[in-house]
Amino acid sequence: MRDHCTPASPVPGTPPAGQEPPAALASAGPGCTLSPLDSADAAFRALTTGPQPLALNAAALAPGLPDRLVPLDELRALLLHPATGARARNKVWAELVRRARSGSPAWVVGLVGVALPGLRRAAATLSASYRGDPADLQVEVLTGFLAAMRALDPDDLDQVPLASRLCWAAWRAGQALAFADARYAISRRDLDDSYDAPCMPWGHPDFVLAAAVARGILTPAQAQLIGRNRLEGVPLARIASELGISHSALCNRRKRAEKTITEAIRDGQLSDITSG
Repeated sequence: MRDHCTPASPVPGTPPAGQEPPAALASAGPGCTLSPLDSADAAFRALTTGPQPLALNAAALAPGLPDRLVPLDELRALLLHPATGARARNKVWAELVRRARSGSPAWVVGLVGVALPGLRRAAATLSASYRGDPADLQVEVLTGFLAAMRALDPDDLDQVPLASRLCWAAWRAGQALAFADARYAISRRDLDDSYDAPCMPWGHPDFVLAAAVARGILTPAQAQLIGRNRLEGVPLARIASELGISHSALCNRRKRAEKTITEAIRDGQLSDITSG
């Protein structure tokens, strides 16, 4: 079994870790009819079964986790369980991200596999009205996830909610593709009340914001402002400097956005998300 300290050896001819194209992750061989996410899941299952499954020494990462090598498919279930705290969950995600960025390409598949519940939900909520090829949407979701993973600051991995950050980026990438399709913008008006944004098992506030954007309650810029400042702790002064506006103007902008989403929650427009 591959342990916490020793990443699996790279397969000759594979690209550098963290740089696998989503199409490669989603490929399951000639003539395969699996969707991209199903193909990624098949690759994940292949790596987590057999005599030497891809595994981590969970207890070495966070107290309270099993003191043994835990195959990643079992670890994924542990991370989804309510008994696993946010700090322990993020410690595991941080290790997975480190390995995906600097170890064997197998760990990229491992990271994607652990994130699959969130990635599937992201794709499913957008595909409700997307009229293009569903495979294109899933590949875009994977692309957004991997791009966000590569863009992370390795020194900040323990300081940010990684699962939420990466799955949110995946959803935004899929949303950009969906909104680029004019037919999506038209059909979106016909969605019923069952439509929602990706309700992930991690970082619910991020996806309340995602739902607010999807339903036209907030603009993407408003959601990003609230998310970066309130959820990720980025100071308003820093964001204001990046945007080239005054601190007071940005503060007022945030207040208006927060008032809008607060009223939407109070009116029940996001009850299916906030009650999850």
